Amino acid sequence: MNRIQFERRAVALASLLFIAQAHTLAQAQQSAPLAVLESVVVTGTAVQPESITKPFSVVGDDELNASGASTLGEALRYQPGISATGFGPNSSRPIVRGQDSDRIKILRNSAATVDVSALSFDHALPVDPFALHQVEILRGPAALAYGGNAVGGVVNLVDQRIARKPVQGLQGEVNLLGGGAADQTAGGFKLDGGLGQGVSIHLDGFKRTTGDLETPTFTDPDGVTGRRVQNSSSRSDGAAIGASIQTGNGYVGVSAERYNNDYGVPKKLDVRIGMESERYALEGEQNFQGEAIQSIKYRLAKTDYQHQEFEDGTPATVFLNDGVDGRIELGLSPFTLAGLNVSTQAGVQFERTDFSAIGDEAFVPNTSTDQTGLFSIFRASTSQTNSGVFEFGVRVDQVDVNAASSGLSGLTGPVAGAGVTAGPAINRAFSPTSLSLGYTTPIGNGWSLGGSVSRVERAPSSFELYADGVHVATDAYEKGNPTLEEERGRHFELTSTWAQGASKFNATAFASRYSNYIALIGRTGADSIFDENEDGDADPTTGEVLQVFDFTAVPAEFQGLEIGYQTAYKLGAGQVKPAIQYDLVRGKRTDGGGNLPRISPQRVLASLAYSQQGWTVTPEIIWVDKSKAGEGDTQVDAYQLVNLRVGKAFTWGTTGGEVFANLQNLTNELAFSATTLNTVRGYTPLAGRSALVGVKLAF
Repeated sequence: MNRIQFERRAVALASLLFIAQAHTLAQAQQSAPLAVLESVVVTGTAVQPESITKPFSVVGDDELNASGASTLGEALRYQPGISATGFGPNSSRPIVRGQDSDRIKILRNSAATVDVSALSFDHALPVDPFALHQVEILRGPAALAYGGNAVGGVVNLVDQRIARKPVQGLQGEVNLLGGGAADQTAGGFKLDGGLGQGVSIHLDGFKRTTGDLETPTFTDPDGVTGRRVQNSSSRSDGAAIGASIQTGNGYVGVSAERYNNDYGVPKKLDVRIGMESERYALEGEQNFQGEAIQSIKYRLAKTDYQHQEFEDGTPATVFLNDGVDGRIELGLSPFTLAGLNVSTQAGVQFERTDFSAIGDEAFVPNTSTDQTGLFSIFRASTSQTNSGVFEFGVRVDQVDVNAASSGLSGLTGPVAGAGVTAGPAINRAFSPTSLSLGYTTPIGNGWSLGGSVSRVERAPSSFELYADGVHVATDAYEKGNPTLEEERGRHFELTSTWAQGASKFNATAFASRYSNYIALIGRTGADSIFDENEDGDADPTTGEVLQVFDFTAVPAEFQGLEIGYQTAYKLGAGQVKPAIQYDLVRGKRTDGGGNLPRISPQRVLASLAYSQQGWTVTPEIIWVDKSKAGEGDTQVDAYQLVNLRVGKAFTWGTTGGEVFANLQNLTNELAFSATTLNTVRGYTPLAGRSALVGVKLAF
């Protein structure tokens, strides 16, 4: 679809939805005075966000943009409990507590996203940090409201394209960036306007260009020595429009967006990816007084996604993924039971995606996935001041994963991968059920304690079931298993928090145990390689050979710890804000198979911000331990990064803003990520010494 067609669809969508809503909303405005809604944090949770039984972090747009990262994974890499897949600077997806791929739910304003980033490490998310207002990270069993596919966590991408409160006058911001290890030039804007009568509009856009990422000198596995991640340049742009109308009891709005990205794939120097994504969304909330249903929130989105992979400039494989997702949440009237005050939220969520791949790299067949989930969360407390709060949640899903064809692969066995002999369709149906129970209570002097237990089931994804073929970008042969059953895990979490004035402390310990954890594990031994030229003859002398990776269900357990502390105090005419965080996660098979691959090592991040008269200087040290290699993986050395950020806030008439400089990896340390697939890791070290400058204007 070209840009003109996109613009016509966007205008048509907005017009139809507002015509349908105009009469009802106009009546509501006449019968009730226009109210200015309170500013609230819009989170991806289905229950109140203040409960410490579900730890979460909020990363604002200033922090996202100042990092200079063009991907979500790189922007969040050092948040507590978060790492990144790190397939070069252009394709990096968040990893939460050692969980990646289909266990991390990426949401857009609490609704599901549709792309193919979970299918492969080289597939980027169709979103740029410039477009976001904030990112909300939900870790642990609190993500149950979003199903088993959120067992690792939820990353909710919040934008302001649909205003949730009335916009007063004209507001906006402009962000410009230049330099950095990727020699990037980037700019973005956001514009919000209030038209009166509760009507608000929004426009935003961005453009970003990067070169090959500069690194310390390194020698890749092919023996090539250099100071750049080859074929890691990118060009991306995007734009969006949104509109909403507020009444005294809620809002409703629509938005349309388009995202384009052209980027190179490290290691495969002849491969580039051209991505296009269009998304149309409807969102709203209504509140009612004195009714059995006190509130209703609804989300509906339609996404058309595709990316074309080019080899030596020639079109090769095309990946298409079109989907519709929706979610309705009901807030029910509180009631009293056995002396407890009980509030309830219930809802339904549905997703439909149609995936197809055409070309040489179509190692997954055409599939359709339908998922419908029903969930309910109960919160109970006594009427006493500072009483504890119980939370109980349940979710039941029906998931159907249907492959169009099946056959026999070069590795032999029943599969549904493309490029094999056409056979009958394979249809799998799953009914995962998840339960959670949590309790939190204040214990005095600013301290609170909380804990939770949960049992979560996840249906295997289409590529875990049906992948079977050569994955060119990762130089690997990936093989699914169509007989996989639901992944089942038990999760435990204990959290303590303390706050007093500017000082805050939090500590969370967690453990998970799976009876059949589905992992992508590299083979070892005689059948660990695949020779394309010899039709499966694993003889490395006959031509290029590839390592074989299997989606395998193994018993496994995870354990981890997250600790953070920050404070602030005066120092002369300025203020000092020291902060430190530590996180650790361990993942291993419990059948004697050793560590799981690509688990982030333990890390410490310490910073010391000093501010005075609008100036802020923040030195930062990041220490990452050596990894514990899993089967089919290799150990990665420890590294330390020293960064420095200098910023100056200013006002210029009615305009405010900040100019800043980010100096990263000042010691120019050579570092590799343990969470990157080992067939690519040696080609993609982290960025070297660099200086990024930027300016933000807000009005």
